[in-house]
Amino acid sequence: MKKIAVLILALAAGASAFAQLSGSYTFSGSTTVAPIAFAAIEQFQKANPGVKISYEAVGSGAGLKALAAGTASLAGSSAELSKEQLDSGLKPVTIALDGLSVVVNKNIKLSNITTDNLAKIYHGDIVNWKDVGGPDLPIVVVNRDESSGTYVAFWEIVCQKPFGKAIAYTKNAIVAKENGEVAAKVASTPGSIGYVGMAFVEEVTKAGGRNLMVNGVADTIANVVAKKYPISRQLYLVTKGEAAAGSVEKAFIDYVLSPKGQAIVKSVDFIPVPKS
Repeated sequence: MKKIAVLILALAAGASAFAQLSGSYTFSGSTTVAPIAFAAIEQFQKANPGVKISYEAVGSGAGLKALAAGTASLAGSSAELSKEQLDSGLKPVTIALDGLSVVVNKNIKLSNITTDNLAKIYHGDIVNWKDVGGPDLPIVVVNRDESSGTYVAFWEIVCQKPFGKAIAYTKNAIVAKENGEVAAKVASTPGSIGYVGMAFVEEVTKAGGRNLMVNGVADTIANVVAKKYPISRQLYLVTKGEAAAGSVEKAFIDYVLSPKGQAIVKSVDFIPVPKS
C-alpha cells in the first residue's frame, strides 16, 4: 500500500508540474522548420492549455537575430550556426534531417546534375542548359533571399565546401522568400532551376516540373539517412543558452524529440532523427 501511495503522489506531482506550464511565447525562424513547428505547437498547446505559442516564419537568419535580441525565446534554423553564433551562447538541437532537392521546369529534360555544375550555374559561369546536356535555352536561376537558412545551407554545401573557398551567388537570379515560392516560380518559369526542401518537391512535380538526381544520387529519405545524397542538412531548434529545466522552451524541444514529436516530423515529410 505504501508503494502505491508513493506512486500516486509521484504521478500527482508530475501532473502538477506539467500543468504549471503557462504564458505566451514567441518562437521565430526558418520557413523550412515552420511545418514542423506549426504542427508541434498545435499538439503541444492541446496538452498544455495554459501555454500560447506563436511561430513567426521569417527565415533562419532573422529568427536567430530575434533570439539573440531576446524578442523570441526559441528559433528554428535550417542552416548550421556560425562559430560566432555558437560562441555567443546560441545552442542548437537537431530535430530532423532534410535534403535539398534540385528542381527544374518541365521543359528541361534532364535527370541528373553534378554539384560542380550546380555551383557554376549559381555562380553565373554556366548560363545555358546546352552546356550541361540540356536544350539550347537560357538558364533562369531561382534563389532564396539572404535571410533564409536554406540559402545559407545550399551555399555552404554546393558553392563553398567543394572549392575550399566562397563561390559567390550570381546577382542575376529571381529571389524567392520561401520554399513554396521557389516551387511556384520554377513550375511556371521556362528554363528555370531552383532548390527546395524535399518536403516541397511535390509542389513542383504536380505542376509538371521535375527534381533531379545530384551526382547520380536520388533525393530520397534513405539516401539522406545513409549520407549518400550530397545536399543534405540537419534542422534545428535553437535556444539562447541551455534551455532551462521546467521551461516551456525545454518542454517543447523535448516534445519534438519525443516519439509523438518525431511522428509529426515524419507526417510533414521531413526525416526523423535516427536513433543512436
